[in-house]
Amino acid sequence: MNQSVKPALSGRVSDMDLRLLRVFREVVRAGGLAPAEVALNISRSTISVHLSDLETRLGMQLCLRSRGRADFKLTPEGEALYQAIQELDGHLASFKSQVNAIQSQLTGQLRLILPDDVLQMPQLDLPATIANLRERAPQLQLDVQLAAPHELELEILAGRADVGINPLHSRRPGLNYRPLFSHQSLLYCGAMHPCADQWEIEEELLTQQELAAPSHAVLSGAAHLYRLFPNRSTANHMAARLAMILSGKFIGFLPSYLAEPYVREGGLVALRPERFCYQIQNAVTYKKSSEQQPAIQLFLAQLSLR
Repeated sequence: MNQSVKPALSGRVSDMDLRLLRVFREVVRAGGLAPAEVALNISRSTISVHLSDLETRLGMQLCLRSRGRADFKLTPEGEALYQAIQELDGHLASFKSQVNAIQSQLTGQLRLILPDDVLQMPQLDLPATIANLRERAPQLQLDVQLAAPHELELEILAGRADVGINPLHSRRPGLNYRPLFSHQSLLYCGAMHPCADQWEIEEELLTQQELAAPSHAVLSGAAHLYRLFPNRSTANHMAARLAMILSGKFIGFLPSYLAEPYVREGGLVALRPERFCYQIQNAVTYKKSSEQQPAIQLFLAQLSLR
């Protein structure tokens, strides 16, 4: 009665199997164990162990090996395996080309929605991200919009935008958030404001000043600070609040990266930074149901952080 021969690779091809096949391929290409040491960056003894493991895994002798190069010789089984590995390399190269072609042929539209101070964020390199997107998917049309944080998430939920970068206020159902970086916000006034020349201004006097505040809900971690200022005017965008503060008639919270150039030039002054400060976590945001869309996956992969 004949017994069926168990296939050499019965079951899943593991990462270790692929590693052993790679070692065998490099030994054949180099013509022996000793010359393969450089290509593989491992010792001859380790190469020999790997070859033995592969032969045991496959149940066949692959080569006749010795200490030198001249005596290295493949068995017929080894020759056949090497030809199969070459075919596998060709299939992998074809697979890579097909994936790259799919990526470069991405069409349609990717709608980005971003805060109005996105170019000032030192941790984010938006021009590089856009350049990477264009190189990887030259046929993908971009639609870039600016919005206030509360508007940004609503636009994504409503299906009018695909992906955005915004301060992480709270986690809305239906959205995915991938944290990116955090930054600090401080309280500032313009150089012409009465508080600008007061080195140690009393908190009671400071909180009586008119605040340029967001017209939307603020971060929960900052709400306790905003509640200290009963006298407020509002603006829905960061750029508008910056203009109000620079006017010298208002004080307000700004990201330190946005305020820093004006501080250096003397246009803005930080007020009691040890007391009036908070941290903001920024995240890339998109619908959970859209996570597998190729254009969104490409944007996430190409997002450039400094």
